[in-house]
Amino acid sequence: MAADRSIQFRTATALLVLAAIAFVVLGVIYLTTAADKLPSLLPGHQAHITRHHTKHGIAMFGLAVLALVGAWFTTAPRAETV
Repeated sequence: MAADRSIQFRTATALLVLAAIAFVVLGVIYLTTAADKLPSLLPGHQAHITRHHTKHGIAMFGLAVLALVGAWFTTAPRAETV
């Protein structure tokens, strides 16, 4: 019985991993791009401001970690019914 406990693909796992990748990309953008060069659709875009949004970047990396933890929890084997 224990040998049949394989990890199954779940849509939620894939979505959370994709979200984590997106958060990492956004974190890198926030840490490497000045506020006036950010795309206008991102929060923190400010004209004529040359500083970087370090807190936004750190927050994005934190959200990436949370998404990966959530993905890890969704990979648990299904409970056996007796």
